[in-house]
Amino acid sequence: MTYHVTMDKKDIMFFCAIVEATERYCFVRTIDSKTPVIEINVAPDYKKEAKELLDLISRTINFKILDVIEND
Repeated sequence: MTYHVTMDKKDIMFFCAIVEATERYCFVRTIDSKTPVIEINVAPDYKKEAKELLDLISRTINFKILDVIEND
């Protein structure tokens, strides 16, 4: 599963640090250095955990999920 999310540029470093700390089931990359859009790739067995992580992060950081791509 792949998420594309956007947020205020000032929040990107913190957001990425949190997601990257879960390196066992997802990783983050920027799509374009000029826009605040981030791609989160999730291992197939960890979809539930990734959703829970994004729900937890949303309590602290305001972000918007632009797209969810099922890669199964």
